[in-house]
Amino acid sequence: MKSFNEHTQAQGLSYLAHWCFAIGVAWRLMNSVFTFTLHAFFPFIHIERRLDLEATMEFIKERNEWITNCKKNRRLDAYSMTVQDQMHHEKHSFSRQ
Repeated sequence: MKSFNEHTQAQGLSYLAHWCFAIGVAWRLMNSVFTFTLHAFFPFIHIERRLDLEATMEFIKERNEWITNCKKNRRLDAYSMTVQDQMHHEKHSFSRQ
């Protein structure tokens, strides 16, 4: 099982923390992709601020900084970045409109 855990350990994460991180990023990006796809076909559909390109770039940058810090610190609670935290981040981004 070394190869199964090698990547997560190199990132300084448990399997569960890595799963939560990856699912959170995937969920957020899928929401943006879905919204932009709808907008492509139906231009009158507004793209919410929290899903526009600028907010998506901010999100990617913040997630990259988070994972970089995890890798540097190599100590992280498995529950420190959950999907709920991810949703909180999106809610906070939405409130800046």
